[in-house]
Amino acid sequence: MDGRIKPYLQIVRLPNVFTAAADSLAAWLLTQGLEHPTHWVPLVICSMSIYAGGIALNDLMDEPIDRVERPQRPLPSGAVTRRFAWRLVVVLLMLGLGAAALSGSVVSLIVAFILAMCVIAYDVGGKNTPAGPLLMGACRGLNVLLGFSQVAALGGPLAWLYAGSIALYIAGVTSISRSETTSGRTTNLKVGIVTQSLGLILAFNIGVQLGSARRGPEGFLLWELASLVGQAALGFLIVRSAARAWKTPEPSTIQYAVRTGVLSLIWIHVVVLLWSFGPVPALIVALLALPAQGLARWLYTT
Repeated sequence: MDGRIKPYLQIVRLPNVFTAAADSLAAWLLTQGLEHPTHWVPLVICSMSIYAGGIALNDLMDEPIDRVERPQRPLPSGAVTRRFAWRLVVVLLMLGLGAAALSGSVVSLIVAFILAMCVIAYDVGGKNTPAGPLLMGACRGLNVLLGFSQVAALGGPLAWLYAGSIALYIAGVTSISRSETTSGRTTNLKVGIVTQSLGLILAFNIGVQLGSARRGPEGFLLWELASLVGQAALGFLIVRSAARAWKTPEPSTIQYAVRTGVLSLIWIHVVVLLWSFGPVPALIVALLALPAQGLARWLYTT
């Protein structure tokens, strides 16, 4: 692909955008199946747009630091102009809100608006405060909640807890990422690993309960077993990358742990769907991993 295009894809972390799509799509599938595409497709577009806009805004806010620590990035290197980046932020955030409005639900629009405000709050100043990881986690939790926004009571307590578990998981990943440009700093790293692991365990447990409650007493023994194997394998991969970062706290190992944590979001949703509804909805979300993983070989994700 043309190297001139790469900086523009990099500034929105294109591989990660597909993980945002997985959040709202998986939440929709957990409660409503694939019915009403005119409702869920706009929500997926909303998730992707607000995420991409938020990442571009993050780079704008971080440019002074990036000039010193990561001068090769699109803005400090001059590959992307600040004027273009600001226009991109506005267009993407407005596109996200417009898509939410087109989904046909006022509640969806309200959730999308709150999500966009949380993204802006994190980028403009919240990320540098002690509450930064929790605020980023809240953004992801709201993104999941967006997929529940057209169900009565936003899906109910189990749905809220599932969104909360994903929020906790991402709060952990964000805490880990705070050490990604330096060596030897382990406080944020240790807190992040513990928080991430707790969120992962809760996501598996609550997600399975949520799907099982909707599915009813009948089971899919084969797919439940496959889901358990998937949960164990995914947990192992995430914990292994985090353990390497803990053991050797250098930028390369920490960035790899963050990359693994973010891209694994898709697979968290997949194994939950596999347990709850079998292979079809799980496969639909798993397809998002193809562009995410493929692009991550070419574009950085942290």
